[in-house]
Amino acid sequence: MGTIKNRIHSYQRKLLKKFSLIVLWICLGTFQFSISQEYKWSNAQFDVQFSKDGLTTFKTVTDSVNLIAPNHIWGNIGVNYRVKGEDWNSLKTNFTRHSKINANLLVYKDSIFDMPLYMNRTYYLDDDGVHLKVEIGTTVDREIELGDVIFPIYWNGTDRNKNLKPVEVFEGTFLPKQSISLNSSFISFSKPSGKGPFYMMLTNEGTPLEYFDTQDNTYKVYVHAKATGTETEGNWRVPHTSVLLAPQGKSGSKVTYNFTLTAASKYSTMRDTLYNHGLLDVRAAPGYTIPRDLDLNLAIRVKGTINAIVPEFPQLTKINFIGKGDAGYNIYNVQFSKLGENMLTVKYNNTEQTVLEFFCTEPLETLIKKRSSFIVNKQQHKAPGKWWDGLYSVYDMKYNKLRGPEDTDGFDGWWGYVIACDDPILGKAPFVAAKNVVYPNEAEIQSLEYHLEHFVWGGLQRTDEEKPYPYGVYGVPNWYVSRNAKLHEMVFPNDDKAMQIWRAYDYPHLIKLYYHMYQIAQNSPEQVNYLNAEGYLQRAAETAKAYYKYPYEIWSWFDTYKWGIYNEKIILDVIAALEKSGNITDADFLRNEWEKKAKYFIYDDAYPYRSEHSFDRTAFESSYALAKYAVENPMQPDTNLWFDKNKQVWYSHPEVHVSNAKKFMEQQHNAALAIRGWLMPKYYLAGADCASYKHTGDLSYMSIMGGWSILDYGLFYSTNKDWLELGYNSYLSSWALMNTGDQDSDYGYWYAGKERDGASGWSFNSAKNGIPWYGKYEERGTWRYDGEIDLGYGAAFHTARTIVVKDSVFGWHAYGGNLKIQRHKMSVIPRDGVRQQFSYINSESTFHLSLSTDGFKDNVPVTINSRTKKINFIVENRALNTSGLHDIDLRIKTNKLVPKSIYADSKKLTITKEGRNNWVVEIPVSKEQIMLEIHWE
Repeated sequence: MGTIKNRIHSYQRKLLKKFSLIVLWICLGTFQFSISQEYKWSNAQFDVQFSKDGLTTFKTVTDSVNLIAPNHIWGNIGVNYRVKGEDWNSLKTNFTRHSKINANLLVYKDSIFDMPLYMNRTYYLDDDGVHLKVEIGTTVDREIELGDVIFPIYWNGTDRNKNLKPVEVFEGTFLPKQSISLNSSFISFSKPSGKGPFYMMLTNEGTPLEYFDTQDNTYKVYVHAKATGTETEGNWRVPHTSVLLAPQGKSGSKVTYNFTLTAASKYSTMRDTLYNHGLLDVRAAPGYTIPRDLDLNLAIRVKGTINAIVPEFPQLTKINFIGKGDAGYNIYNVQFSKLGENMLTVKYNNTEQTVLEFFCTEPLETLIKKRSSFIVNKQQHKAPGKWWDGLYSVYDMKYNKLRGPEDTDGFDGWWGYVIACDDPILGKAPFVAAKNVVYPNEAEIQSLEYHLEHFVWGGLQRTDEEKPYPYGVYGVPNWYVSRNAKLHEMVFPNDDKAMQIWRAYDYPHLIKLYYHMYQIAQNSPEQVNYLNAEGYLQRAAETAKAYYKYPYEIWSWFDTYKWGIYNEKIILDVIAALEKSGNITDADFLRNEWEKKAKYFIYDDAYPYRSEHSFDRTAFESSYALAKYAVENPMQPDTNLWFDKNKQVWYSHPEVHVSNAKKFMEQQHNAALAIRGWLMPKYYLAGADCASYKHTGDLSYMSIMGGWSILDYGLFYSTNKDWLELGYNSYLSSWALMNTGDQDSDYGYWYAGKERDGASGWSFNSAKNGIPWYGKYEERGTWRYDGEIDLGYGAAFHTARTIVVKDSVFGWHAYGGNLKIQRHKMSVIPRDGVRQQFSYINSESTFHLSLSTDGFKDNVPVTINSRTKKINFIVENRALNTSGLHDIDLRIKTNKLVPKSIYADSKKLTITKEGRNNWVVEIPVSKEQIMLEIHWE
């Protein structure tokens, strides 16, 4: 009995001693914290600040904005572990102690008494930023498996700051771009204004990132993700791994991971930042989404040695090493045969590896034609007597269904616009119409006219006889509800009963549709029956006039002049057509309205990049089109140009200069880059629009629309070849959302089956799973619905071109074509999908060719002979009435070259100069093909 009491007393004494030590430990820690709650360090480049838990402030000395979100830590690592395959446990780190080793070194010890693991975090401030070393090791005589090593990242972003003023959004927050690619992983952060500095979080040697998620509304990256990743629904391309630690004191009992937080002063130095820190700098031309009939030019720069590039499908992928480029890149030629996702694993410096993600599509021309055919044959409702007769609606790839008013999938009430109105619907007919200008098809043209006659005129759009507001376009949720007072009251019980034609976004879609129908009627007049060319142009003009009048008149808060609205750039084409037809009155009215908006963007608003949101990816097609107009068309000063009913002020512009337009163009370009992935070697990020930390809506229709501005800027206003690369990546990127294929691929990568061949997704979910804004659960990949994607595909017709260029990375190469060089002769077969625009770019001379209709002959090269100073190509007649005579315009733009003579089938043509370095040639077409030859002076 006494022995038992002695044992109890002994245990109590030990417990008391242990408790006393814990209390003393806590007191010492509390005393330490009371002495120093934070450290502030600076050097010539950076200002940093630490709390008792870790890094809280990181910025350059030239920046006033902290990258790290308020009340958060950079480097607050999480760990999930287990013993002998049992349940996962979390490493408790709620008793952090820190000690200052020297002026630039802090060590944080994260553990709690009796935990089987310890974790030490060491921060070091150097000239290139803050370095973080994380050491995790065992404290017991057992093996411990690390299932998750998690790095939560909190930055000062718009997602976490509501109701900010424009200056706060554009100058005081950051947009993230990520590349979770094993060893060469990084995250970059840029301000929406596009101004530097640009912050970058880099992984160092031996520190791969394999996964990310946004659980608990927090963006987290994972060094290892076996515990969380394998339990999360969805598909993922990189394996979820763990690491087994040996017992304490033995070899392999600890691991270390290293990160760097740094900054680059401008876009052009971000690649050097990757390279200088041992990461891969990767370039892909023409892009990471690569049509199967084009070769991929791949360039990789790294400190050290590339040991191998391993394709995911070795039997269906050809990789040839070309050599070292002038800029230090390793150059490869790659040919993919496997449709869909293709991964290349780059192994370098013996132990490091990273993954590059590509998507192989069918040829672009095939995609364009398949998409148009699918919309006409699978997405149009033919329901005589129903209000939705003629409607093109959304297609559900998952359930292989055309949705509509009788089968909504929950898109009811206000959400009804998804299936019968607004941007998700109204972009489809303009795309089909644009395609039929380029590649006419009789059945598709008939489908468009059925849509106009039965769904649009007198339904979606008020007729010319409906007063007031003739030509007004009804908005959300659909025209049937908007025209019915009782139904509308059920959807909007608190509405002020204003006529529902105020939503400006809907108008440009119809303007674009009518304008392309006007082009079709001009090219193939016998193929149209509903209206003739004159009638379609009148509809386009009147709808454009209504666009400027009605929304602002009905609801003044709807600032038509202040927001970038997709597809509105088509108004410039309408103006040109009106002038050519002699309708100067309407042309002058529209030009005046366009210039009002251009002047507002350039002179009256420092941040005119918003649309439906304070910062909106939809705004960048318009903002660039407005800038380009002002650069190419000098505007006049004015007094009291227009009255802002919201601010109760007149806008006047006593001084108007092209230099201001050029400055705005550059600002617009930089802001556009802020939303666009251009360093990440992944098809769903490279060139894509991506601005949300949840990554449930990367790569959308806006990738092509805004990408047009990047490409056009690189073609005509900059000597930086990076913008050609990025712009072409943008043009190609959205085609990865299409679900197409051949028999071998079962007709679709995302959803198999021939019945889905030609369907498309709306946007891309790069997270393992998530619920995008439209409310449907989606796993990684394309969304099941097409929605607004056809707005992007429609932009292809003014973006597509074949470009032959010489740059410092690849030398001579081609975007949108395969180039062959023989001494003084170059030949390239245009494969850009449209075959109407061609550019040649060299430091010595540049020229651009544009055909107004028809196109370069399929599978016949454009040849350039530098010795004879000649260009040869064949124009094919695409009009459905191939026996009839019609004229096409060939427009030529150069920097130094001057066309001396041009021949069509050996007949000399008349060259007309249009302004500086611009020429136009009218080509008569009366047979299936015409041989063109251009001679330079």
